[in-house]
Amino acid sequence: MAEKQQWLCILPDGAGKLEKRMEIRPQHLEAVKPKVASGLVTLGGATLDEPVKEGQPMKINGSAMIVEADTEAEVRKVIESDIYYTEGVWDASKVQILPFKAAAWKGR
Repeated sequence: MAEKQQWLCILPDGAGKLEKRMEIRPQHLEAVKPKVASGLVTLGGATLDEPVKEGQPMKINGSAMIVEADTEAEVRKVIESDIYYTEGVWDASKVQILPFKAAAWKGR
């Protein structure tokens, strides 16, 4: 069976959306669990304005994830069904979906 294409997704937050992001974060994380378990999403997390500093809140500005799917349309469906997208946290006009091929991957 051929491997699925990897896609790097860059998902910037809209201006002033951090409070909304944090409010709905539990639903986002719960909904992504089955996508991770199935191998559809293989990596995901917050993008930051600066490195994490101990004892200080993260300065989150968006998200990034790796999705493994056959087509960009499948990836777009994953993104557009996410609560961060449907609730307007991610800036839909700035979403990037890029074909990607990991050269090094811990655990692979």
